Amino acid sequence: MKVILSLLVSAAVCTAETAVPAGKVVPSSEGASKRLKPEEATLNVGSAVTTDVFAKLDWVQGSGPKAWEPGKVYIFECWATWCGPCIAAIPHVNELHKKYAEKGLIISGINVWEDGKDKVVEFVKKKGDGMAYNVAYTGKGGAFETEWLNPAGVTGIPHAFVVKDGKILLKTHPMQLSDEVIEAFLAGGDAQKKAIDGIAAKQAAQGKISGVMRAYTQAKATNDVEGIAKAISDIKELDAESPYLSMMGFDLLIAKKDWAAAEAAVAALPEQGRLMTLFGSARSLLVSKDEVPASFLKTVATTLAPEMESRGGPMENQMIAALLWKAGEKETALKAAKLAAEKATSAPATPGRMNIPAAPFTSYAEAMEKGTPPTAEEFAATVMAEMKKASPPAPKAAE
Repeated sequence: MKVILSLLVSAAVCTAETAVPAGKVVPSSEGASKRLKPEEATLNVGSAVTTDVFAKLDWVQGSGPKAWEPGKVYIFECWATWCGPCIAAIPHVNELHKKYAEKGLIISGINVWEDGKDKVVEFVKKKGDGMAYNVAYTGKGGAFETEWLNPAGVTGIPHAFVVKDGKILLKTHPMQLSDEVIEAFLAGGDAQKKAIDGIAAKQAAQGKISGVMRAYTQAKATNDVEGIAKAISDIKELDAESPYLSMMGFDLLIAKKDWAAAEAAVAALPEQGRLMTLFGSARSLLVSKDEVPASFLKTVATTLAPEMESRGGPMENQMIAALLWKAGEKETALKAAKLAAEKATSAPATPGRMNIPAAPFTSYAEAMEKGTPPTAEEFAATVMAEMKKASPPAPKAAE
């Protein structure tokens, strides 16, 4: 049940953090068997590509290239309307378009892994001048997916292909495409090679960092103090200014049960990543069997609460309510529980997506008012049961 609670809360945190233009989003498992892993990719840097695929796409705005123009730099930026990091990267991509379109840069936003052209048309229309470059809709299983994404081993978006003179120069996250990089690509020669090598080095380092972070996550799950400390040391060697370090240091204090130092460290957490760090801690604290000081529980909850009252959904506010109750702050806990119920009741249902049911939140607030709120595990079980009831029945097998 802890795993279920973890998944529910993680989904809520991702929603709260979508303003951070980092990371990638992985699509559903539909069609995953056809996707090559990055290490299996057959379409790589240096591979020759044709313009044939672009005639097969549905262009919402502008058009695709019919032939490669010598010296021009082409960016094909893969995105979707449901992808928070993709949307966060659009202003950066649009700024590159504004600065360099007349100097030889041609940008096309390729909408992928999407179901329905109408939502893409509406999205681009609302963006207006904020998304002024070419945009194509390809749909799930479309030509761009089968001819470019799958052979390239692309498993998450946003993702950008950079092409020049008919060959792939780079496959990268669009936020890696700085003014300096674009200018180097347009200049060609040694400047272009230096830019490519620099990004390749960053990507290699990021791969190592990802490995360290996996080890850190495992160590954190078991309160392995030595494992967390080693991960911190390894990250410092790879990137002494990594934004992960403050979060990891905070988690190390909790693993050591140095509650006074952890409480003091809350105020020092950097703004970017602060919500994720505190929510991760709150999730662990709710199911912890340790004797955690009420003052620390209260500090974590009251630091999160103001932002979640306005930005958060029912899950975030219910979690704050549970944490405040555990801290002995029963009056403020009840207010947070009622707010969670209100948000759950008023939240519009989104067709085709997993919607959190309102009933568990209403019941939770009522139980808290009576002085007997359910445990985190019990609440998670109720939510999952309600979601299961709301799910459409599986189709019957043909006889």
